[in-house]
Amino acid sequence: MKHLLYIILLGLIMISCGGKEYVTMQKRLQKLNEYNKADSVFHTTTEAQALVDYFEDHGTPNEKMLAYYLLGRAYYDIHEAPLALNSFQTASEKADTTADNCDYRQLSRVYGQMSSLFYQQGLMLQSIKCDSISIKFAYEGCDTLTALLSMANQILAYKQLGNKDIALALCEKTSKLFSKHGFKQHSAIVLFPGINDLIERSDIKKAAEYLRKYESESGFFDSHLEIEEGREIYYYTKGNYYLSIGCLDSAELFFRKELLLGKDYNNQNAASRGLAHLFQQKHMGDSAAKYALYSYEMNDSAYARMATKEVEQMQGMYDYSRNQEIAKHEKERANRAHAIIQLVSVFFFLLFIIAFFILKDFLKKRKQEKVEYNNKVSLLAKTNSEILQLRNHEQTLSKLLEEKKNETIKLENEIEAYKTKIGLQKESSELRLQKSSIFIDLCKLAAKGIVITDDQWQQVYIMVIDILPNFYKFISGKKFELSENEFKTCILIRLHYTPKTVANMLGVSPSYITKIRINLMEKLYGEGGKSKELDEKLMQYN
Repeated sequence: MKHLLYIILLGLIMISCGGKEYVTMQKRLQKLNEYNKADSVFHTTTEAQALVDYFEDHGTPNEKMLAYYLLGRAYYDIHEAPLALNSFQTASEKADTTADNCDYRQLSRVYGQMSSLFYQQGLMLQSIKCDSISIKFAYEGCDTLTALLSMANQILAYKQLGNKDIALALCEKTSKLFSKHGFKQHSAIVLFPGINDLIERSDIKKAAEYLRKYESESGFFDSHLEIEEGREIYYYTKGNYYLSIGCLDSAELFFRKELLLGKDYNNQNAASRGLAHLFQQKHMGDSAAKYALYSYEMNDSAYARMATKEVEQMQGMYDYSRNQEIAKHEKERANRAHAIIQLVSVFFFLLFIIAFFILKDFLKKRKQEKVEYNNKVSLLAKTNSEILQLRNHEQTLSKLLEEKKNETIKLENEIEAYKTKIGLQKESSELRLQKSSIFIDLCKLAAKGIVITDDQWQQVYIMVIDILPNFYKFISGKKFELSENEFKTCILIRLHYTPKTVANMLGVSPSYITKIRINLMEKLYGEGGKSKELDEKLMQYN
């Protein structure tokens, strides 16, 4: 009897100690949860792992879910994304959705974290799916704000997938729901991703409305209407809006502001792309080409080329982690089972290992094919971008050439009028040529056999336009479209230089000049003939 009492007393003591430990672990769990809710950063997984180890054997489904969720948050903060995703997946599996006391709010947050991880790794469909589940459980737990935030998260994922219509409709729907439930600030913020899509559709009125609401109600602007750091992409949207309504100076101001303040890849790319479009509208070809090239270089960065590879690595690490966890649980169960079950478990485990390596080899081949495919897609995108840029340059150069030709005709007429007014035409052109200091200097260069520089050619052009205007007008005719060396050869022949001297002054061979002269007979006069005939014909023009 006495021994029985000792046994009962010992049992009560053990139960009491176990109960105290449970209460202590509950307090530690709540304390760590409060730490997480305060947006504090985890620097280690030690405490979260200890809670997982305890509640795995002693906790309720809700406690197990919360412990694994906090472990996932800890892994996320120390940049162990695969382990974080594994913990969140386990947390979702621990929840008992059939129980009346299931913590649906916490379960919604678990799926929300999984969605964020998938989005960061570029897995948009998985991100959207997790957000949909998060919305469902948030409404089950009467957590309207979390449900709407998960709905808002889907907007960017749909935009990344290229489903702009769905994304824009979701912007409007979510904004109205936020407003309906009293979340005015969120209602304004969620409209921002749709502004550029509205501008692209030429729905400027609605874009202006969204932009005004974002600026006045989002809470991101200070008293000087400057947006808070980290949100400089707003400057691109504002500049894009001004560009769409023709306010080019204001557009340029905001694009340059983003280029100055937004140092990250996205801002640099957006700002340079905006400036390229702006200068294209201003018909400033050099500036447009400069910023288009910069935008292209940013878009072709190493970050963009490695994104797909990182996603595949992330997915592979996640699958491996999950398989290792399953194997661990199977081994623990086998250790508690009968010897026969142990042998069977080992047998199936070996089969699993063999299948794993076969699958690994298969996935490796598929991964290599995927990398090759992505490289080809990137090369195609790069080639198409270069084609578009070349087409834009061609159009711009054609227009500039036409403008310069019209300007040339106008200047020639004004020069003739001026010469007529002051009586310069009365003096012989040959006499004026002999008096010209430019001609005298040119003769000295010719005597020494020196090649004429670009600056010296500019002086020669000025002299010919002034003294031999009809000759210059003739060889500049649009219908001839002479090459640069053909044009210069005509001028030097008219200035009485021999073919050998012309060759020296252009830095080419005499045979090359002979060929040019024969071609010039065909181009200028539409007839064949000896090269000497060209000299006689050109001398007829003053």
